[in-house]
Amino acid sequence: MSGKILVVEDDYLQSEWLIEKLKEEFPDYEIELLCTESDFYRYHAGIVNAEKKPDVVLMDVMLSWADPSPNMPEPPEEVKQKGFYEAGLRCRNMMISDPKTRDIHVVLYTQLENSDLREADPGNNYMHLRKDANIVPLLQKISSLLEKKRI
Repeated sequence: MSGKILVVEDDYLQSEWLIEKLKEEFPDYEIELLCTESDFYRYHAGIVNAEKKPDVVLMDVMLSWADPSPNMPEPPEEVKQKGFYEAGLRCRNMMISDPKTRDIHVVLYTQLENSDLREADPGNNYMHLRKDANIVPLLQKISSLLEKKRI
């Protein structure tokens, strides 16, 4: 079976390592990378009506709004107020609030503890997993989510 796994991670070394491991474990899946919160906002607008949505999204919680540049998009007021500390939560909430993306599984893959997120569990398509040098728990979680999707 083939599909798509979306990685939302702004740390270059972390994303490179993750993508390498995901390609090894899921060779039939397309692995796509987004590096900033603003990239995700644009991506979400496109996947709402896309035929091929991601099967799983691995989302870091602390993300830069955008890569610094002269054409950097202006952040929304919520981003200005709360900063990068809750970027992944805002992205996840955007998916959950949209009926066309709320069924996509989101794994918050972060250094933060679940208790640090101060968020109620919004449903079955969200889970939290701490980043670790041992990637096996993450790969097992993704495998189980992809298996559920097949059933």
